[in-house]
Amino acid sequence: MTDLLRLRKDIETEAKHLGFQHVGVASAFPAPHYKDFCEWIENNYHGTMGYLAREDTLAKRGDPQLILEGCQRILSLAFPYSPPQSGLSPAPRGVGRISTYATTADYHQILWEKLAKLEAFIRQQVDGPCKLISYVDTGPVLERSFAAQSGIGSAGKNSNLIIQGYGSYFFLAEILTDLPLPVDPPFTRDLCGTCQRCVDACPTNCILPNRTIDASRCISYLTIEHKGIIQDELKALMGTWLFGCDVCQIICPHNSQQLPADQAVGERVLPEMLELEPLFALDDHSFKTKFGQTPLARAKRDGILRNAAIILGNQRCASALPALKNALESESDPGLQDACRWAIHQIEAS
Repeated sequence: MTDLLRLRKDIETEAKHLGFQHVGVASAFPAPHYKDFCEWIENNYHGTMGYLAREDTLAKRGDPQLILEGCQRILSLAFPYSPPQSGLSPAPRGVGRISTYATTADYHQILWEKLAKLEAFIRQQVDGPCKLISYVDTGPVLERSFAAQSGIGSAGKNSNLIIQGYGSYFFLAEILTDLPLPVDPPFTRDLCGTCQRCVDACPTNCILPNRTIDASRCISYLTIEHKGIIQDELKALMGTWLFGCDVCQIICPHNSQQLPADQAVGERVLPEMLELEPLFALDDHSFKTKFGQTPLARAKRDGILRNAAIILGNQRCASALPALKNALESESDPGLQDACRWAIHQIEAS
């Protein structure tokens, strides 16, 4: 018969060997903050991310047994990534900023490989069959809520999970299992208190009072998940962010002493600041060759060029007018055309 207490300790040892800095176990029931998530969806704070509101995925977030029959525990894991090196420094003219997590190869594949090794380890330690399903922020699991329930940290006012003494530069992953592992006490301390730095610093005022965000206004959402036209009001607030946004994390006091991660996801393959005009010379094939193995691939070529055009407009970058006008004439994506038209107007009117 499997010694579950020892197994819990052995899992944590192996997980840390694989690079996960923090490990916790929570009961699968009740799903923490499920009602809050449903209300967030009802208020349309998820923007155009319709997959979050699908009936089947909503049900799975409230009942992990709909994902894994017999699920009893959620094993939460946190893997570090390196903080930005450029702080809040604005990008120079003609250059856009990339969120620090996106400067390495796509973290999903890297962490899935580590989770597969951890799953294999668990199966080797168990007497008899066991069920395991792993996710890296792609499954219908309330990952930050379960991470807090398992004692790893707590959600900050910017909705990111903050780990006491370590900050928030972490990827979260989960393993769902039918093993009745010992659970950890939840993390109940409020790590924000009266601090409002992230709320005050957010360029688009997307941080809500209940530690959630209005994703439809969040720069990370706009530059990555949102497809098509971006409202002019929001274009002007996007500043120089090409892909993602780190403002609320950079400004957070819990990240002020954060040193580069000991076991970051991987070597940087992209700079934090990227020249924009050369992007307009990339066709679909060359874009995939250059960015296909990085997180930037999620926004696709049209999305990245749309974002680049908005930055050039915000910077009033006159040297980019030929590239913008050529894109306006040759590109068919409505969001990209709209961004080029807007940017050209911003530059010529300045």
